[in-house]
Amino acid sequence: LFRFSTAPERGRRGLSGTTSPPHTSSMALAPLEDAPGVDISHDQDGGLFKELVTEGDASSGSPPVGSKVKVHYVGTLLDGSKFDSSRDRPGFFEFKVGVGQVIKGWDQGICTMKKGEVCTLTCRHDYAYGESGHPPKIPAGATLKFEVELFGWKEERKQKWELDEAGKQATAAELKEKGTAALKAGSNDEAYELYVDAASYVEGESAEPARALLLSCQLNAAAAALKLKEWALAEAAAGKALAVEPASVKALYRRGTARMHGGDFAAAKADLRAAATADPKDRAVRDAFAECGRREAEAKKAEKAVAARMFS
Repeated sequence: LFRFSTAPERGRRGLSGTTSPPHTSSMALAPLEDAPGVDISHDQDGGLFKELVTEGDASSGSPPVGSKVKVHYVGTLLDGSKFDSSRDRPGFFEFKVGVGQVIKGWDQGICTMKKGEVCTLTCRHDYAYGESGHPPKIPAGATLKFEVELFGWKEERKQKWELDEAGKQATAAELKEKGTAALKAGSNDEAYELYVDAASYVEGESAEPARALLLSCQLNAAAAALKLKEWALAEAAAGKALAVEPASVKALYRRGTARMHGGDFAAAKADLRAAATADPKDRAVRDAFAECGRREAEAKKAEKAVAARMFS
């Protein structure tokens, strides 16, 4: 929910804009009455209330100011009528929190949330779209309610072009370590994103330490994607690992596994056969090759059954 300028949508998903909502009065505003939850406004002025719906993971803390958060939201008026929802569109809603890109109620409220948390934010008009609102969807002076789910965030880091060779490798190694911790904790989606971010810092680098780090990050990204059953992402990550080390047994095995689950049995068997040739003692590779053969046979049998019914 971006602050409005003149158009309800401009360049981003959701209700967007760039200027702060207008305030026509400097008088103290009355606290919200009967708002559910607790007052979480910085000034404790009764203008922003938060009601917890689902607890999040407290171990990772809350998003710091300036971090890029990933959320879904449903915005309603006090009568329950919906005026906007990110869930009606593909993808998440992402923005930098605490820096004025969104309404005041979001800047303050989302910085109190935990990963996986769902809450309801009740925002007085000065924490939302001001006294003028944004007709016709949002009336003048409207108090708004938002059900918000926080899926995660990324803290601001130096861009690749701002770092020297050692800095790129150090950043990639740090992100890889965080990815491994997330993978061990079962946060496979977070692990995948961290590995991909880590790889981005050493892609295109020619130094051997950077290439070794890139290979490791892509292999780990493929492993995380397999756990997520994101076969296309796993295949892509393993393919990038093979671009670094064409004979990598792990990369061949993981790409072959992804291709098998994606139904590309011929390509899968080619990868797994190459992996088995490189390491004949790798039992996981042999087992995967056998499973691929079984799946291919079952798929062909199913196709024949469908054809038989069509022409019977």
